[in-house]
Amino acid sequence: MKSNFHVFLLLAASLLVAVLLVTLSAFRNMSPVEIALFQILILGLGLFGTYTFGRKSAWEGALGAIKPHARAAFRRVLAQYNSLYRLSNRIEELKRESPDHRLDLIQALVNEQIATGKDAIEDWRDIVPEDIEEVERRSAKND
Repeated sequence: MKSNFHVFLLLAASLLVAVLLVTLSAFRNMSPVEIALFQILILGLGLFGTYTFGRKSAWEGALGAIKPHARAAFRRVLAQYNSLYRLSNRIEELKRESPDHRLDLIQALVNEQIATGKDAIEDWRDIVPEDIEEVERRSAKND
């Protein structure tokens, strides 16, 4: 929606400047200062348009390059996360069977890795949210 607003704003400003330039030049000769101001306006609109559309194009290009690999990479991250989660549960079971302070240390290390896995999953969600939701739905069905 934000990029659509930029497009509308850029088109409206361009049309306004064009109509103003044609109207003024039709009724009188324009001074060098007025011509320079219009050139500055046109340059500014051109730079803004180039920046806006270039940024959008670069983002779409990057997503196009990442998307084919996103699902497989996310599945690997999800598999590692689930494996660590199962390991954490097994450590909890071992701690109940025979309390050992070394297991607390191992549990803390595993929990750090689980937190890193959660962060990685959220990073992928920022990039390709629709694909991540679909992989999570399929994973939930398989479990």
